[in-house]
Amino acid sequence: MEEFGSQEMEDRGMTPEEIFAEFEAQPPLARRRSMQRYLGVEMDYPVTFADAWEADNETVRIALRFEPHSVRGIVGNVALADYPQLEHLRAGEPLRVRGRIRSVSTLWIELDISELLFCLEAEPSIA
Repeated sequence: MEEFGSQEMEDRGMTPEEIFAEFEAQPPLARRRSMQRYLGVEMDYPVTFADAWEADNETVRIALRFEPHSVRGIVGNVALADYPQLEHLRAGEPLRVRGRIRSVSTLWIELDISELLFCLEAEPSIA
C-alpha cells in the first residue's frame, strides 16, 4: 500500500502555507514568473472539504481547505462518476488530495487532481 505524503513535497519542504507566503512576498507583477517552478509539482495533503459545484454535466469543481483553515485553499476538477461520494459530503469532512500544481494565485492553489481519498476513520455524512 502506498504511503500518504508526497516525497517530492516533503523533500523540498513545500507546504501550501509556504507556497502562499512566497507568492505574497513577490511584487504583484513578478508573481506569475516566480511561481513557474511550482507548476507540475506533486502535492499530497490532508485537507477538508469546503464546497463543490457542477462545472458541466460530468465534472465537479471542488474547493478544499488545509490546516490552518484560512481563506486560502485548493481547487480542482474531478469527474463526479469517479467520486459519487461527493454528492453526500459536507463541509469540514476530512479528505486527502493528490495532484499536480497547475497554478497559484492569491487565494488558491489550482491542482490537476489525480486522486481524492476519503478518510474511512471519519463518521459518514447523513444526507
